[in-house]
Amino acid sequence: MKTILMTMRVTEALNYKEERNSIAYEYVEYFEKLGYLVILVPNNTKYLEFYLKLDIDLIVLSGGNNVNPKLYSNNDLLNDVYTQRDTLEYKLLKKAIKNNIKVLGICRGFHLINVFYNGILSHGIKNHVNIKHRLKSNKKYLDNKSTNSFHNQAIKKNNLARKLDIVAISKDKVVEAFISKDKNILGIQWHPERQNKKFDKKLIKQFLKGKI
Repeated sequence: MKTILMTMRVTEALNYKEERNSIAYEYVEYFEKLGYLVILVPNNTKYLEFYLKLDIDLIVLSGGNNVNPKLYSNNDLLNDVYTQRDTLEYKLLKKAIKNNIKVLGICRGFHLINVFYNGILSHGIKNHVNIKHRLKSNKKYLDNKSTNSFHNQAIKKNNLARKLDIVAISKDKVVEAFISKDKNILGIQWHPERQNKKFDKKLIKQFLKGKI
């Protein structure tokens, strides 16, 4: 069986101080249906090297939380920022690149990859929170397809890192999907696990085959 390492978001208890590693059920269910064993990586683990010694086919950087603006020289103050998660996912990306492991970034993971490669994020994007919109892409199976949208941070076309190429974009020039120039890293702004779309599965399969 193929294996995925998947990161988790940080959540906090409502009535007392307690940070928690968490993941929505949909992530595990979605990737298990694609035939993967999902191994969750805690943000506060001291044994990341152990996880990386496993026979891994894909690393998924999941959604949730904001990327720290300090990582891309932005002075804005954002809530829902956790240094441990940023640090862990940076380490995972570095190891993936070194060991030629494919990486899929979803929503926040999509943002973090762009920042990792010295791209910039924009804040307070309008018309993208809980609003479905259509993609523009030179990939026929993506073009004009409707996707969900849950983000208030975004990558504008001119803020995409140079090592990444656009795969899909929205009508208002917000990047919706990108691929690294070596074809090993795919980022998507929307959440495939929250919708049952054939084009999502095809995109991921094409990515894993190196055919995007």
